[in-house]
Amino acid sequence: MAATDGRRALQTLSSAALALPAYAGAPPAETSLDYHYFYYAEGDLPAGRVAGNQRSRYDIDGHKLEAETPLGAHYGLRADLTVETMSGASPWFVTPGQGGQPVQVMSGASIEDSREDLSVQISRYDDERSLGLSLGHSQEDDYRANYLGFQYGFEPQGGQISYGFGLSFSDDRLEPTDGGSAQYPERIVRAGKNQFSVQGSLTQILNAHSLLQWGLSWSRNTGFLSDPYKLVYVDGNTAPDARPDERNVGAWYLRWRRHFKQLAGALHLDYRGTADDWDIQTTTLESHWVQRLAERWRISSGLRYYSQSQAEFYAPYFDAAPASGLMSSDYRLSPYGALSAMLQINFRHQALELGLGYEHYEADGDLALGDVSVENPGLLSFDLINLRVAWHFE
Repeated sequence: MAATDGRRALQTLSSAALALPAYAGAPPAETSLDYHYFYYAEGDLPAGRVAGNQRSRYDIDGHKLEAETPLGAHYGLRADLTVETMSGASPWFVTPGQGGQPVQVMSGASIEDSREDLSVQISRYDDERSLGLSLGHSQEDDYRANYLGFQYGFEPQGGQISYGFGLSFSDDRLEPTDGGSAQYPERIVRAGKNQFSVQGSLTQILNAHSLLQWGLSWSRNTGFLSDPYKLVYVDGNTAPDARPDERNVGAWYLRWRRHFKQLAGALHLDYRGTADDWDIQTTTLESHWVQRLAERWRISSGLRYYSQSQAEFYAPYFDAAPASGLMSSDYRLSPYGALSAMLQINFRHQALELGLGYEHYEADGDLALGDVSVENPGLLSFDLINLRVAWHFE
């Protein structure tokens, strides 16, 4: 069984997002190697929310190596390699407990999986424009993905505004563990899905100390979008998780950066909203303070707030199957809010750079912007620790 819960949570919730994407008018000035180690641990579910004795969830050990180098005067090359190993148990389905209160049934036996992801990007730069092409491949025991991306940046000479545009496409194939077996006859044997995304941004220099960026994006997902490992409780029986075979998501964001020279620090404020045709709306607010100390030290502290509404076909459990045939009890489609707190410490001496970071994440129905009448018992909490060692070759 794949570690879909931990992997997705790690990818979507643990990024520090401290950098402001903007037009890059020159290739990298130096060659650099950047190694990251991270350990991700999901918190045990409370005993009162679980059916049975299985309360523990996923742990993930990960390694990431980033390499970047100039290629002559007008080109740059970047390569990223990520290797993760995952183990633990996953929320399986929700069943009514005492008084109809929903309780979580876990997958039981320990799940082990691994993921390797390799991406390469080559970019060309001139005085006003940058063009980038990226290719990538991701592989798990039961999942394969190939993706392609194109990036374009434009900054008129002497201007205060730069523009960004991007396209990406992903072709995914999944072959669930034990698909179609006697033990899991409801589980598919194989399926595919695709994602196409387009995004645009505008970055404006407000003055010598501040930047403002806003942008829009749209993505379309088609194919098998259900989770083959999750079930739904329906009137005393279980049925496979069943979602629409397409999903369109629109997103908009606003980012502001302000440098305070006298304090040797910078304030980062971000807002992001999304809406899709599954009836899910999300709001994300994030703030960071980046403080430099004695030129060699940098400390970043941050808070992130997230809230979402529920999918139109979601319920903790069902008394009867919907006429549409669409139904899911996945906590990731439920209404909830979440808070994250982050701290990152970096030290640089000449060519060597070291970093240590920590993040804690907690989801709860009471944190949602809207009213949550019944909270999903599988809501997530996690801790993330990362270590970094980088070397810069001038």
